[in-house]
Formats: sequence, C-alpha cells, structure tokens
Amino acid sequence: MTNAFTHVELNILQNSTTPPKALFPFVALFLLLLIIYANSLSGAWQFDDISNILSNPSVHLSSLDGESVQQTFYGLDRGRISRPVAYLSFGLNHYLGGLDPLGYHVVNLVIHYLAAIFLFLFVYKTLILPRVWETYGPNAYPIALLSATLWAINPVQVSAVSYIVQRMASMAGLFYILSMYLYLLGRTSEVRGRKILFFSLCALSAALAIGTKENAVMIPVSIYLYDLILIQDVSRKILVKHLKYFILPAAILVSLWLFFSLNILSIVDGYAGRPFTLTERLLTEPRVILFYISLLLYPTYSRLMLNHDVELSTSFLDPWTTLPAILAIAVCIGWAVWVARKNPLPAYCILFFFLNHFIEGSFIPLELIYEHRNYIPSMLLFLPVAIFIVRALEYFSYKKILQFSIAALVSFVLAAQGHTVSMYNHIFKDTYSLWSDNVIKAPNLSRPYIGLGNALWDQERFEEAYAAYETAWGLNRFQRSANAHSAIYNMGRYHFLIGDNERALAFFKAAIKIEPKYEDTWISLTRTLIRLDNLNGAEMAIRLALAHKPDSMKLNATLSFVLLKKKAYPEALQTAWETMTLHPECQDLHRVLAEAYRRNHHLDRAIHLLETYVMNNRNDTESNLALIELYTRTGQTEKLDRTIARVMMLKGPQSWRALIADFQNGKADHAYEPDSQRLLSMIRTRLNQQQ
Repeated sequence: MTNAFTHVELNILQNSTTPPKALFPFVALFLLLLIIYANSLSGAWQFDDISNILSNPSVHLSSLDGESVQQTFYGLDRGRISRPVAYLSFGLNHYLGGLDPLGYHVVNLVIHYLAAIFLFLFVYKTLILPRVWETYGPNAYPIALLSATLWAINPVQVSAVSYIVQRMASMAGLFYILSMYLYLLGRTSEVRGRKILFFSLCALSAALAIGTKENAVMIPVSIYLYDLILIQDVSRKILVKHLKYFILPAAILVSLWLFFSLNILSIVDGYAGRPFTLTERLLTEPRVILFYISLLLYPTYSRLMLNHDVELSTSFLDPWTTLPAILAIAVCIGWAVWVARKNPLPAYCILFFFLNHFIEGSFIPLELIYEHRNYIPSMLLFLPVAIFIVRALEYFSYKKILQFSIAALVSFVLAAQGHTVSMYNHIFKDTYSLWSDNVIKAPNLSRPYIGLGNALWDQERFEEAYAAYETAWGLNRFQRSANAHSAIYNMGRYHFLIGDNERALAFFKAAIKIEPKYEDTWISLTRTLIRLDNLNGAEMAIRLALAHKPDSMKLNATLSFVLLKKKAYPEALQTAWETMTLHPECQDLHRVLAEAYRRNHHLDRAIHLLETYVMNNRNDTESNLALIELYTRTGQTEKLDRTIARVMMLKGPQSWRALIADFQNGKADHAYEPDSQRLLSMIRTRLNQQQ
C-alpha cells in the first residue's frame, strides 16, 4: 500500500498521537464501568460455563509446566486445538483462584475496560487522519471519548462481560481493536524501526484474536478496507491495481484453501440437529442483523435476554419483512461503497458492522441469534452517533438552553443505559434468575424452560422442575435436537427419583432415540433396568453404549457395577481395576471393588478401599454401614465405635431399623447389599456392650 501522506500531514499525526487530557478517559471509563458492572462480580456460573470451565479438567491448571499449559489449548475437543487463547485464560484464572467465579468476573471486566480504552485511542487517531482531519479533527477528542463510552456502556455488551464463558467474544474484541490500533500506529509512523515493531505487534494481536474466537479472522479484511477508504484515496486506478495484484490472488488462495480444508459435508451435517435449514438461516439472518441494530440503538431491559425468540424466514415473503430486510442491508452496503470516497468515515463504519457479522451471520450452522455476537461489529457503530451529538452541541452553542437540553438528554441516556446494565447484570447472579427472566421474555421457546427446570432441580424443587421440562417438551420449540433430548431425559430423571421406574425407562429410551451420544442417558437407562431386576438388559444397554465410547470412565464404571449385581465378581473386579488405573479420580469404584472383595471374603481389602473412600465422603451412608459390618467381623472395636457414632449423627432421630429398611429399599442403587437382620443385630449387640 502506498504512503500518500505529506510531511505536513505526518507532522500533524505525530504531534497528535496522544490525545489531550489523556489521563481523563482512562480514569473516567474505569470508574464508569466499575460502577455499572460492580454487581456482575457476584455473578454465578451459568449454562455453558459449566461444560467449558467448571467441569472441564483441561482448564483446571494446577501448575504452569508446558504439558499442563498445552492441554488447555484443546478446550472441550481433545482431538484438535480449539480457541487456545480463551481456554488458556480460563486455565490461568483457575491456577490463580481455583473455581471461585469472582476472579473470572474481574478478568472479564478488565478485558472490557481495555477494549474500551483501545477503541477510544483507535477512534481518536482515526479522526486526525489527513483524509478526515478537516471534518472531524478539531473535535476528535470528545467524539472519540463519547463514541467509546456509548459502546462500552451499551447493555447489549453485558452478555459478553457478565457471562463468564463469553470472554471468548470480549477478548477477541480486545485483540481485534488492538490489532487495528497497532496497524494504524505502524502505518502513520515515519521511522522504519517503529513501523516494523508496530506491524509485528499488529500481526501478533490479530493471531491472538483469532486464537480466542474464529470470527476475528475478518481482521485482515477490516484493515485492508480501513487503509483503502480512510488512508488512501479510493480511485479507479487504485482499485484496479489492488484487484490485479492483491484482491484477485488473495481470493484465489482463499478459495483453494477453503476447497481443500473446509469440509462442506460437515457444514451440511451441522444442520441435521437444527430446526432450520441452510436456506432458512440465510433468509433469517438479515432480519436478525437489523434487529441487532435496533437493539443496540434501543437496548431496553425488556428486550435483552440470553435466548431470543426469532421467527424463521421460510421464503422471501414469509414473513413479509424478509425481503425488505435483505434490501435494506443491500442498500446500506451499496450506499457505503458509493460514498466511500466522499464520506469515508461513515462509509467505513457501516461496512465494518456488516463485515464483522458475516462469519456468524452466514452459512455456518450456528444458532440464529446471540447478543454477544455484536461485541466486535458494534465497535464503530456509535461513532456516527457521537459525531452527530458533538456537532449538535457545537451548532447550538449560540443558544445555551438548546445546548444544555441536548447535553441533559445525552446524560440521561448514558445514565439510563448504565442503570439497564446494572439491572441486566442482576439476572446473572444465579441460574434461577437468568432462566426465569428468559421464560418471561420468551415464553414460547423451549430452551429457557429447560434452563429453569435445571435451576429448580438444583434447588430440589423437583415437581416444579418437572413442570418446566414438560412445558419445554410441549412447546417443541428447540434450537437443536440436544435440547429436546435434555427435556425428555430430565422428565425421566424425575420419574426415576420418585421410583416410577417403568415411566422413567420409557423416557430414557425416548431420549436415546433423539440423541444417542450422551453417556448419562445410557447410565440412567442401565440403572433403571437394574431397579427392574433386568440385569441382562442392563448389561446389554451399557455394552451398547461402550461400543461407541469404549474409553468412557463413567460407562466402564457402570459396567463394573452391573457385573457386580450379576454376581460376576472376577469380571467386575477386572473392569473396575482397569478403569481405576486409567481414571484414579473415579472414587465410586472403591465401593464396587470393596463389595466384590467382601463377597469373596477378602475383608481386609474391602476395608482398605472403603476407608480410602470415606476419607473424602464421610457422610456416605452406604460405605459407613458396610464398614460397620466389616469392623464387626474383623473385631476392630475402636473403629467400629467411631463409625457407629458417625452414622448416628447422620441418621438423627430415625431408628436403626428404619434406616436400614430405607437403605434396603434402594438396594438396586447401592453396591453394598447387607443381610439387614444380621447388620441390625451387629449394631444392637455393640450398642449393648457399650452400656
């Protein structure tokens, strides 16, 4: 790209690298974001946080050795590297503070603050470029500060900041705008060494952005258009030159890369579990993008939610807004291209917004709508708004009452948006608040009811949870087949809980037909068959699941449990030990092994295994009852007395007979199966001896 700057212009740029009153934006943005996001720091783990962080051993860093750090790069996919920068950041959070969500929220807020700062610096330096200096340069500082503030406090950004896992969106945004700012520093520097430094750092930041989230791959295009529109003077000669020497070769290379590396079949297969087709997604997304614009400009609390209800576009005229939405976007892009030479700044802001919605708003089989997808595209959306406000204030300087009214209105909007951010943060405080709010705002979607049901289940409000799952299933408005599976699987869990095993079995079978890949469904089905005394069916089910996932810890542990129930003790021991060797963290296998050894009269081995288990599970009734029998049979009276005392604390006022009877009623769920009369006699004899 040719450098079109004159020496005079370069002197202007060099003297304006740092904005006046440079410290004020840093302090003001910090205090403002701290005030409106303060209540986000007490937010709980939510939804995808569980699988990506809380239950993901790959990011549970306990040391910073190379192997441990490298394992974070794989995220949830052990087969390939996935968003390594984002997952590494989660790993570092765990290393410093474990699984306390506070530390993760602090990092998310710092990321958002830094993104706002670099956005301010980037916009300020853009406004003093020679091509736009005459129009915007004198007001560059207030425009840049207002633009960055409007973006940073917009409530639509909350889901990228307060929802921990969406650090993927905010951190990608931070590195994205930093990359563009570094490019601009390099592009406007006369010193060769500084150019090389800034361009190198620009490339590094771009790589970090792409390594955080894939949609940042649009950085090279954003930078190219920025240079073409705002630094160079767009002309036919330049376009022809770039088309011949840059755009056409790049397009050929990208096309070849896509042809050889992109699995078209995998994209098609991605729609198999979706309630929409590729065509329907392409038709619907223009309406979604226009909705994003309306939401960014009018972000009231009632319109903000995790899962939005979007009507699918099945044709250009159904719904009727489909074709107008497509035409509106085409007109906006066409206008931006047409006026790019005369009005480069607003043209680029428009192109930047639509360009950075391309990845998540095109053919890739993602869900249709999420607010956090606006984090990068909206970075320059408020620049024209800020220009309009500053010019209005300047224009009405002769009439103070009008100037004051505009300033008061802007202040009110900023305060209202800050209040909305605080309100929106509040619903992230726990899962119940998040999903109950979403159910109110999108009552015809199934997914929020599943989330609400899970929150109620965690609170042991099982009947209310079942009603939520039932509503989700009845609505049949799922975003993917996995959500339908979740609804019917959890309905089965409820019937399993209340002992209605026949109905539980029917629900689990139905869930497997919808989505057969989930281990927990197979395990629940197996446990239900054990309850129904269908041990052959239980073994068949778990072996069928293992045929698809032979290395699964949970499935192999369940197989050892089934073999124990079938009295196939050698096979149960072999399976349990093989699983324990590969997965020493699977403590439940201690109970299976201990019971197999007890039945084979290897009492010392059984005791050792149960004592190891009880060290981390002191309140486990099953293990303590088993130890009472084993200590009695081996004459270890001191340990026997301590264990009896522990169980007495656990059972409270309940009688020993009632405790053992309840335990026997659930024997299908326990490894230890005592002779209840003999066990009761052992306990009574020892209690009498103590008197």
